[in-house]
Amino acid sequence: MELSLGTKIRETYQELTWWQKALIYLLAFLLFVVLMDAFVMPFYTRHGKEYPLPPVEGKHVSVAQQVLKENGFIPIVLDSVYDASAPPGTVVRQNPLPHATVKKGRRVYLTVSLGEKPAIVPRLVEKSFKNAELLLRENGLQLGDTDWAYSDTLPHRGVVIYQSIPPGTQVPPGQVINLTISLGPPPTSQELPSFVGKGLESVLKELEILGVRVGRVKARYRPNLAPNTVLRQS
Repeated sequence: MELSLGTKIRETYQELTWWQKALIYLLAFLLFVVLMDAFVMPFYTRHGKEYPLPPVEGKHVSVAQQVLKENGFIPIVLDSVYDASAPPGTVVRQNPLPHATVKKGRRVYLTVSLGEKPAIVPRLVEKSFKNAELLLRENGLQLGDTDWAYSDTLPHRGVVIYQSIPPGTQVPPGQVINLTISLGPPPTSQELPSFVGKGLESVLKELEILGVRVGRVKARYRPNLAPNTVLRQS
């Protein structure tokens, strides 16, 4: 009776030595790997199909994200840094680099600009005027208007008693800060200097510094004197 093909294969296999059987298993495994790499894996990973990554540096992060998504990539904002050369919200770095060839679905990491690093307003109150000027320069700030006034709480003459922007405030570099400097404690009584013959504008400034309130100002015609010359005080 003639044996079937399957029976012949089984009998032949049983006659093989152990190393021949091992060799058959090894060849079968290698064939499986080759088939998976050539046909199955490309179906899932699209192996061999890579695309140039569009450059998004210099674009606003919302635009950059849209461009990457439209091209089949996954944008991820990884970090934010201060950068004076880039407006806030602008992409300053991307990883992988622009034009790199990558697979679709690749994550693209973005670093976004926070703009120029702000300056922090230091505490200037109770500092001497000289030290206040130095602190402003060290922090990239500018001295604005300077006023003088008497102070009961900070009686030492020449110290800052007021600053126009509170300490700890974040401001753009170069921000102007106005100061008020102490004239010392207010006088209980004082003898005023003579203002006769001086110009009215300069007299009013002196009285303001002295903390003296100006009363009524009357005008008189004197053809031999310059306009606004003080004739009398009381």
